[in-house]
Amino acid sequence: MTNSIKISPQRTSFILSASVILYWATDSYLYLNCHIDLMEYSTPIILYITAMILACGVLKHFFFRFITKNELSLSFGKQVRPLPEQIKEIELECPNDKEINPVNLVAESVVKQDYMDNYEVRVAEIERKKAERQADIKRVIHEYTTFVMTEFLSKENLEILHENIEYFAHGRPDLYKPIRSVLDNPLRSIDLMHFVWNIGERLNISLIDRATFIHTIFPHELKDASIKYLAKNLRTKGICKIALDIPKTGDYHFKCMKNAPESDLDSTN
Repeated sequence: MTNSIKISPQRTSFILSASVILYWATDSYLYLNCHIDLMEYSTPIILYITAMILACGVLKHFFFRFITKNELSLSFGKQVRPLPEQIKEIELECPNDKEINPVNLVAESVVKQDYMDNYEVRVAEIERKKAERQADIKRVIHEYTTFVMTEFLSKENLEILHENIEYFAHGRPDLYKPIRSVLDNPLRSIDLMHFVWNIGERLNISLIDRATFIHTIFPHELKDASIKYLAKNLRTKGICKIALDIPKTGDYHFKCMKNAPESDLDSTN
């Protein structure tokens, strides 16, 4: 705490000056009238006081460094003052043990990891269902192909057609192999367009890729038609043996297969 009593520099200078003049006047008076040399008596006193002041300063500095270095606490019987209110408020604002407990942090991490594990499991399940649905779609298409194409193709060409459908489903037009329908019962262009539209719709394949597929597989039957023309006319209506089979939303089965007699279905398996 700063001392409230302060002496101005001018007043201090005046006191010191008056003291020096008073000492000089007293010394001169005693020396001239009484032949007493005041300096002879005062000098040892001054030197003694000076030595005491210097010794006090040195000891104070020594004890201060000794106490602070060894972290000594000397209360000399004084009671410890209570903590200020501001320090208590700071302590109250500190987070509780629950918020900084490492166990809680680990538990939260484990719960989050469980959520992520469930996500991965769900993604795997969705992919599995998609693969199962795609496999079932191809199975239905192969059954349909055998059902509608048997009367137009030899056994060897029908097997090649099934292979071409697999390449068609996996986007491999470079592996297509051409075939030809039987001479006594040839396929017409409208029948081929309906067939490829029907299977391409179940596989969600573009019209141009459907046209490319059927044009490559049956080059003899479609020699007078371009791929561009076929892509625009796959759903052409007219007299045909293979009808358009437009599926309902979400369904991939063929109507002709549902309405066929059981004897015909057994012969395709």
